[in-house]
Amino acid sequence: RDVMEFHAPTDTFHFYLTENLSTPDVQVDRNRAYLAMTSVGKYLDQEATVFARFGKALDDSIFGPALTLENSIPLETFPSSSIIGQIRIKVPTPGRTSMPWPTNFSVANYAAAFTDKKYLTLESELQKKLSAEGGQQGNGDFTPSHPPEFNEAHEIIFPLGKVEITNQSDETWVLKGPGKIYADQEIRIRGKIRLENIELFSSRDITFEDSVSGEENTAYSRKNIFFHDRCNIGIDALAGKNITLRDKSQTTLGSVLITVENKNLAKGGDSVNAIRIVNQAIARGFLITAGANGRVVVGTSENRVQGVIIASAVWIAGMVEGPVVARTLLCEGTNSHNCLGSGKINRSLLPYGFVQPLLLGSQDKHRMIFKILEWKKS
Repeated sequence: RDVMEFHAPTDTFHFYLTENLSTPDVQVDRNRAYLAMTSVGKYLDQEATVFARFGKALDDSIFGPALTLENSIPLETFPSSSIIGQIRIKVPTPGRTSMPWPTNFSVANYAAAFTDKKYLTLESELQKKLSAEGGQQGNGDFTPSHPPEFNEAHEIIFPLGKVEITNQSDETWVLKGPGKIYADQEIRIRGKIRLENIELFSSRDITFEDSVSGEENTAYSRKNIFFHDRCNIGIDALAGKNITLRDKSQTTLGSVLITVENKNLAKGGDSVNAIRIVNQAIARGFLITAGANGRVVVGTSENRVQGVIIASAVWIAGMVEGPVVARTLLCEGTNSHNCLGSGKINRSLLPYGFVQPLLLGSQDKHRMIFKILEWKKS
């Protein structure tokens, strides 16, 4: 079946999505938050690359109006210049368009439905690996001249130690997976290092700093995850406390940042789990803070989010290019009612190529081979 026609500069050819023709192999890794398929077709001196991403929506309404509020506390009037697109609130009010959420809708429960299974899967994996026999003694100190050597299971385990991966040279060190690193203490990645398909698990903090880059990476920390000093990385990150993106650091499209109310941490005075975007940082993808005390902070006008925010409370001083789903909008000086200060939400600027994350369970974590394309002369 001819579904698309491509006109090359000096030739014309078609490609077909058919099931009965011999076609190129395309590999799909369902560990990631989307299905990405790439295929290259050649005819004479012409070449074209077809790239497709497929994602499963959390909920159709996420791509609806720009802002969602549970209107159980007072609502200030938002300037028309602050939100481009409709405002969706729970209770209709005169002169304001409303498309109510379902009865008893809860932002906290909405986020939890997506994060709980993911959190429990990663926490169970970390517990199992740290308690198993045969791990490495001491700490892991790795450099380009002493890279990590993964075993047959593509993993390294430090049941009592910490891990430092450092590059002090000006040349980029590419560390390719698949590879998993488990540590009871801190994991720190520092310098011009490009990570590709690396998974990090830590009982404490995970820190990326000083120009770390890469794609297809995973990080799980029972405490905090930090991105400092011009990092630019594609990552699926989950932290039990906070995630901080700062100092001109960026995440790439397809990234997912999640914080949860970690059951492993002792309850203290600070019960907030937050994602903070500060000091000229750009977060792309999904930002989700689960729990009643989950918060996203986008500081000052030089900071930006390109994607979707889901949190019980959101404090915006910068720009969000995409939907915001929140119970409460906070601004400086108040935690008692919804307000929007200097921040802006532009619903019409959802990034090109953006996809919803997939709800994948552990049983789905395997590689699949698809054959989808056949090139034919016109």
